[in-house]
Amino acid sequence: MRIGEIGKTIIDGELTLRKLMAIRLGRQAAFLVVAAVFGGFATITGHALLWAFFYQTFGFSVLGASGAVFAVDILAACMFAFMGRRSYMTPEEIRVRFAREHALNELRQTVALSAVVGTVAGPVTRHTGRAIWNLFRTMTGRRPSA
Repeated sequence: MRIGEIGKTIIDGELTLRKLMAIRLGRQAAFLVVAAVFGGFATITGHALLWAFFYQTFGFSVLGASGAVFAVDILAACMFAFMGRRSYMTPEEIRVRFAREHALNELRQTVALSAVVGTVAGPVTRHTGRAIWNLFRTMTGRRPSA
């Protein structure tokens, strides 16, 4: 029964962990989509306004204003891509990972203990113990009983 309970705990922990990882990865994907959308909209709608701003307000040349617009676009796209690439585990995910690892270690110990007990208490061991006892009795001059 103990092995079954530990196995159930491990499976529950693994399912919870997978669910939390899916949520985290979904959040990352959403940030990356926002980065792509922002990059597209910035490229399409903001260029004319930025170009005019740099050209008239700062007195840039036509080429200088275009270069400044391109730099702003690259900066915004990199900023949102960086936000989308961050991946921090939540405290709940860390707790579930620790619980899963603890249950796996407990399962390993239980299986190892049951294997040792099965070996020590099994029929092969009883037969071997009886054979060794009979050998000892024969070597000491006593006759083994049949």
